[in-house]
Amino acid sequence: MEEQIHSAERPERDLDPAVIKRRNELFQEYVAPFYNMIYKLVMQYSWSPAHVEENYNEVLVNFYRGIETYDSERSIKTWLHIVTKRCVQELERRRSRHDNKDYDKDIEAYEETIMAPDKPSANLMDTENYRTFYSDDILWVLDRMKPIHRDALLLQEAGYSLKEIADIEYEKGTLKSHNIETVKSRLYLARQFMKKYLTRDGKRKMG
Repeated sequence: MEEQIHSAERPERDLDPAVIKRRNELFQEYVAPFYNMIYKLVMQYSWSPAHVEENYNEVLVNFYRGIETYDSERSIKTWLHIVTKRCVQELERRRSRHDNKDYDKDIEAYEETIMAPDKPSANLMDTENYRTFYSDDILWVLDRMKPIHRDALLLQEAGYSLKEIADIEYEKGTLKSHNIETVKSRLYLARQFMKKYLTRDGKRKMG
């Protein structure tokens, strides 16, 4: 099943009364109880506070149109987290392309502006509980990644800034100094490792 919910669906299906009724029921059952959690996630993954409200509305529309794809045997919180993250990141990438910005080259500025430690959305995930937030395919890759690369990546995903990651890794003894450049290198290698074994939609590459 695709984790990413696509907002573009057939108009005639969107207007089908039976579909509307079922979507309303599923949305109220699975999404509405977690409005606060979703909003905090949107805050965490939005690149600017100015984008939060627009991103939140788009995420809710995405959930409504794709709610029928949810497999109730899976953790609802995990599914909500993954879909919210990917939807917001795609919205931000579209803005980035429009503004001629490069996300990978602007990662430090991104972290310093919307991943500040005093934000209420920070640190929802950490290196201890991350297994509840990711699919089996992503966990398969994370389990095979060097721990120093995996921990840096997970801390960044949890909302920690480069400086915070350096401080945490220094305290753990995996960094000899509070060196942000080393953290950047570890993040780069972690992302390359993920790209090697995962497709763009988070599925494990075969072979």
